[in-house]
Amino acid sequence: DWLASELMDSGWSMKRIHRLVVTSATYRRSSKARSDLVERDPDNRLLARQIAFRLPAELLRDSTLAASGLLYPAIGGRNIFPPQPESVLELKLKYDPVWEESRGKDLYKRGLYIHYQRTTPYPFLQNFDAPDASTPACRRGRSNTPLQALNLLNDPVFFEAAQFLALRILKKLPAASFHDRLDYGFRLCLGRPPSANESEVMLSYLTRQKAILEKEPESVTELLPWDIDGADQTEAAAWVGLSRVLLNLDEFLTRE
Repeated sequence: DWLASELMDSGWSMKRIHRLVVTSATYRRSSKARSDLVERDPDNRLLARQIAFRLPAELLRDSTLAASGLLYPAIGGRNIFPPQPESVLELKLKYDPVWEESRGKDLYKRGLYIHYQRTTPYPFLQNFDAPDASTPACRRGRSNTPLQALNLLNDPVFFEAAQFLALRILKKLPAASFHDRLDYGFRLCLGRPPSANESEVMLSYLTRQKAILEKEPESVTELLPWDIDGADQTEAAAWVGLSRVLLNLDEFLTRE
């Protein structure tokens, strides 16, 4: 009721209300449940804690591109056409407009600008519960399916983001230690440094990746087809694998 009166008193300024909500102490609470608060407010009706949920489809893509350094934050302009799987393009009707993949910086504009085509919708938006743009929707559902994990690991947009995140880390810290590079990667993706246990797990993963790639040199160029000055190509390719892990962590995909 108080927010409703504030909206009217502010001249119906939605921007002011949005700012008021997201900068409030209530909105900025942690989603981690405390035992004393759970007993007093088990259903969170008093907003004793924040609610954790997976980011909406468009913001997942935006966050991934931002962490990798690829995001093009231009406002306005034409819709964008991300890469579509061939199997999806084969389903379109003969009279449908051609899905011509965007080029250059426009390809990395925010998910808000992804073109919606009813006969061949962009699979990523469907997999992550974006509403059907042809009908009204008062809220979004949130599902968890194996397709989502496969999408984040193998979709060309997310694979390219992992490549550029690895490049960003290696170019920023060309002669640094593993721990310095990992710290930088964690801060880009999660806004915090890794714990000692996380560093140990990630170092073990990177070591295994390098061992696999040394036995399969043809996979190195598939993971990272570009040379990086002063960097070992096999190690750089292993960092692409580690970057995919960072971009698929629950903490990265979830708004706490």
